[in-house]
Amino acid sequence: MKKSTTGLLLGSALVLGLSGCATDFQRGGDSAGGTSTASSGNAWYQQPVVCGIAGGLIGGSIGYATSGESDEESGAATGAVAGSAIGALLCADRSPEPEAEPEPMPEPEPEPAPVTEFETVTLDSEVTFAFDSAEIRPGAHQTLDEVATTLRDNPDLRVRIEGHTDSVGSAEYNQDLSQRRADSVRDFLVSRGIEENRMTTRGFGEEQPVATNETDEGRAQNRRVEILNWD
Repeated sequence: MKKSTTGLLLGSALVLGLSGCATDFQRGGDSAGGTSTASSGNAWYQQPVVCGIAGGLIGGSIGYATSGESDEESGAATGAVAGSAIGALLCADRSPEPEAEPEPMPEPEPEPAPVTEFETVTLDSEVTFAFDSAEIRPGAHQTLDEVATTLRDNPDLRVRIEGHTDSVGSAEYNQDLSQRRADSVRDFLVSRGIEENRMTTRGFGEEQPVATNETDEGRAQNRRVEILNWD
């Protein structure tokens, strides 16, 4: 067999073998029967040194086989350089780059806790107090106990206690009576365990009527104590 034919066959065999090695790596060189290195994860035959040597042998063989007798050495050298480049290309890692993990979605801001507001309670003075008195009658205890329970269950709540009268009598007397009645309601709630600093009191006397003072029914509506939310 001629030198050129022998060299071409040898070079072709090495090219096919090296190509097969690279293909095996791309299909999963870590599968059963494959050998990998700790540093790069490539099989031994895919290491840069091995690929360079194999490529050089391939190129040198082809260059030697295809050169004339006068330029065998230069042909082999040129082929070796070209073969090294080919080996590097065949052994190049063509595995796809890992996809970047998507950024986690930010956690939604927690919904603010709903603010509980105290629902206004209106105490009828005819039920709550005796005539011309600031002493609380037993008939009003249940309503005031419910108010105390609401305040205990909602420690952030604060209330305003406001006293009102009708227009009978002097304005000064009515203002004083309305203040004393508001204070009595506050004192009752304090006796049920509600902190005094969560309440404020004020007597308005006859200044803020809700009905006419010309009739008995209207005056009865004006005599009242209101417990309202204190912002």
